[in-house]
Amino acid sequence: MGALIPLAISLAPEIGKFLFGSAGEATAAAVAKVVQTVTGTSDDAVAQQTIDSNPAVAAQLRYQLAALAAQREQEARKADLDTLAARLKDVSDARAQTVELAKSGSGVQWAPAVVSFVVLVTFGVVMAAALTRTLPLGSETVLNMLLGTLAAMATSTVSYWVGSSAGSAQKTDLLYRSVPGGTG
Repeated sequence: MGALIPLAISLAPEIGKFLFGSAGEATAAAVAKVVQTVTGTSDDAVAQQTIDSNPAVAAQLRYQLAALAAQREQEARKADLDTLAARLKDVSDARAQTVELAKSGSGVQWAPAVVSFVVLVTFGVVMAAALTRTLPLGSETVLNMLLGTLAAMATSTVSYWVGSSAGSAQKTDLLYRSVPGGTG
């Protein structure tokens, strides 16, 4: 049935994006099953001829493939929402832990602040050195990697303390798209 994948995509292009990645093989098998069910055959040539000669079969196949694509889209959105919920719970748990440590008077409560301070100061020092010092030949690549890593760490640090508007926007979009009728 692999030969009918291009035909299926021509009838329902939205199914194409689900034929790749971790669910690609399962989607291809589901597409093949839909084509077999609608055309009544597992022979590629006969199925192609049936679709070409019978507009009702082509319309039914288009409908079934669109329904399959909609199901895959819903599954992908649920997976995205589950991932976001897990991430938000992780952040919430980390912040709750910090609050509990502060309530108990533990010295560990200062760990996030100390780590944040070290990351931001290190980023600032390395950035200042990169802008004001002459670099040894051949060290540009290492410095770029170091600055990139420190910039990512600085971004995460700031996001921890003041929140991430990008994460918030992503959460809002995922929540909107998870509501039936939401078009994203």
